[in-house]
Order: sequence, then C-alpha cells, then structure tokens
Amino acid sequence: MQRSLYSSETHQWLWQTPSVRILWRVWIQHFYYLEGKLTLRNTKDLPPASIRCDSPYDPEAHFSQKRSTEWLGYKVHLTETCDDDMPRLITHIETTIAPKSDMDMTEPVHVALAAKDCLPDTHLVDAGYVDAEQLVESQEKYEITLLGPVRPNVNWQTIQNTGYAHENFQIDWKAKTATCPNGILSSSWNPMINASGNQTFLIRFPGPACRDCKDRSLCTRRKTAPRTLTLYPQKYHEALRLVRQEQTTQEWQQQYAKRAGIEGTISQAVRSFGLRECRYIGLAKTHLQHVLTAAALNLARLDDWFTDQKRAETRVSRFAALQQPVPV
Repeated sequence: MQRSLYSSETHQWLWQTPSVRILWRVWIQHFYYLEGKLTLRNTKDLPPASIRCDSPYDPEAHFSQKRSTEWLGYKVHLTETCDDDMPRLITHIETTIAPKSDMDMTEPVHVALAAKDCLPDTHLVDAGYVDAEQLVESQEKYEITLLGPVRPNVNWQTIQNTGYAHENFQIDWKAKTATCPNGILSSSWNPMINASGNQTFLIRFPGPACRDCKDRSLCTRRKTAPRTLTLYPQKYHEALRLVRQEQTTQEWQQQYAKRAGIEGTISQAVRSFGLRECRYIGLAKTHLQHVLTAAALNLARLDDWFTDQKRAETRVSRFAALQQPVPV
C-alpha cells in the first residue's frame, strides 16, 4: 500500500490525507521489515515516548510509565488550597503529554498561579516537583517556600552511613577549593554540565595524596584514581543540603503531612468525576475536560462546606495505627 501510494499518480492525494500520514507514522515507528517479514520493534528500538506516535486515533496521546503503572494518554497536575479553616479548592490544573517530567511543571504552575494572584506562601509538592534549582528559584522569583522531599545523596558513603560523604568535606566557594577530612586540598575545580543540562562543578583531589591516604578505603572504592566531588553552584548546593537536614525532623514531617490531602483529591476526582477517562481526542480538549472536572469538584466541595459536611480525615492503615501512641 505504501509503495503504491508513493508511485501512483492517481492515488497521490490519498497519501496527503492526515489520517493516512498518521497511520504511516505509527507503522514505521513500531514495525519494520526483516528478511521480508513484518516485525514488531523492540522497546529499545522505539523512538522516545515524547515524540513517538502510539495511537492512530489520537496522535497527541503518548505512552508513559511510573513504576509498575503504564498508560497511553496524558498527565494532569492539580494544585489545591489546604488551609485548615477554609474549603479545599483546586486553584489550578495543568494537562501535559504523559512522558513530560513533573520537574518541568513546577515553574509553569507558579507562573499560572501568579497570573491568578493565587500564589501560596508555602507550596507542598511531591518529590517529583522539587530539586535544588526549584527550591531556590521558587523563593527568588515568587517568594514561595517549596516544601517537598528532595532526593537523598546516593553515594555509598551516605547510604551505608560510613566513610567520607560530601557533607564531610569543607568547601571554600570563593577560593574554589575543597578540603577533605584529612586536610588534603583539592587540585582542580572545573565547571561541568550534567545530564539534565544543569551547571555543576567537578572537584578532583591530587592523585598521589589520595593513593597514600591511610583512610582511602573510607573515601573511594577506585583502585588508583583520586576522589572526586560533584557539586551544584553554591546557592543550590546549600539549599539542597538544608532541606536534606530539615526533612529528617519531626517538625518538617508534620508540616509536610498536609500534602496527603491531594491524594484524596485525586481519588475523589477519579472515582466520582471520571478524571482519568478521556472523553475527547487531543491535548486541548482533554485539558478542557480536566478544567470542567476541577470546577465540578470545587462546586461539590463548596456545597459540603456551606452545609457543614465534615471533611474526611486521611485514612490510616491498621498497621500504622498500631504504631501511634495510645492517649493517656
């Protein structure tokens, strides 16, 4: 069929129709001919999900996966109020293609909230929305305290709670040097761009001093290469370090516990208002559906508020309840 459409002058118009071109994209991205046999491509041979056409019925719907959950469609981001003495209302809703990172949506959500004059003093977010850059820029641009768990250090020293981790090194940002716990001064400080496109610094220590160090086994597992550190710029590094310290405290955990309410909102929107069932084709129409769903949910919550319906508490599992202190 593809060959005849290309070569036939009579059916050339058919090749130009949008439905045929979309179908051609789906086929060529998911199948190929191997020794005259039509073969389905392996996952590793597929184009990136963000540009891949996965459905001939909706070319803007893309595949995504979060842990064990897989879906074809879109992703919705909800923002709601969580003041104790006010109804919980959705103030903004974003719809994106499914593979789009949550991290990329922190800034657009703040821009939209600022345009509505709905910026919060503290914004409770999931771990996917927060990193060093978001922590600093949310405060600098919008005077928002972004409250969410940041990724822990993944080096083996921190994971095993032994040896010399990043926190054990003294950093002199003005001199652009680092000093290890045994007093050895770094030999180089080079700017780098990481895989996410962010500015970092690669700090290297002198080879001979590292090789002869009596505590080398506590510092690095490399056979001969010296120890290196990779750091964000100072303001990002210090913001990340501060949150990593704070999120281990009970005070931080109690404040962040309010974010659990958004899970109840998502559950209500899914179970009572069909949030995850796309009734339309295309990103724009799907977003309109999400906006109308949020409006309906807000009306239901306002009705509960004005009729003094008690707000449901966050559920606690039986096992977790056993761990709670018994009131005296």
